[in-house]
Amino acid sequence: MAVATTSDFNTTFFIDEVIEEAYAMIGGEPELGNDGITARRSLNLLLTDWQNRGVLLWGTDLATTTLVAGTSTYTLDADTIDVLSGYIRLSSNSNDFQMTRIGYEEYEGITNKATSGRPTQFATLKGRDTVTVHFFPTPDSADTYTFRNYRMKRLKDVTKSALQNADVPFRFLPALTCGLAYYLSYKRPAVPTERITMLKDKYEALLRTALESDKERVNLFITPQLQVV
Repeated sequence: MAVATTSDFNTTFFIDEVIEEAYAMIGGEPELGNDGITARRSLNLLLTDWQNRGVLLWGTDLATTTLVAGTSTYTLDADTIDVLSGYIRLSSNSNDFQMTRIGYEEYEGITNKATSGRPTQFATLKGRDTVTVHFFPTPDSADTYTFRNYRMKRLKDVTKSALQNADVPFRFLPALTCGLAYYLSYKRPAVPTERITMLKDKYEALLRTALESDKERVNLFITPQLQVV
């Protein structure tokens, strides 16, 4: 783990570092074998509990989908929650064209969905595990179109990878680490009840602090300057 300075603060932690720190909090270190598996399972349970409490952990990024002539419906990446905005980029000259998002019912009401051309509208439909996007007009073959969109994406589940990053906002890392220590502490009979209670109280306090920090933040969303046609 990098040493922080006043001008360079490393807010990226590997999952194994979070696990090591959690075990240090309960007075030990992970052993080879089941401890690492148990810790990763506990982390996923902890994140599930956050979601049940209404803690919405998601990120935003720019995603791209290359459109195919004659195909109007596409399934987005599995970690996509929703599309915030989107635009079309032409491969021939890299020009960008703003798109209008319409409701899925409005899209369903379009009588001639087979009309082809450069897509100017899109609608999304959220399923249980996927998000599909529907374009109108249907892409034609006059150019190769790329749908570039700013999306909300789910954070990653914890896997077996030792080099997986802790995929949560950095301000939640103390709560994540202390929460994992609390989860692991009551699985170890040798950990005193007083320490378990202390870890639980500290974890809840850190989580409240992170949530209050979130309430004070204003989301900043920047879109590129696009050609208007």
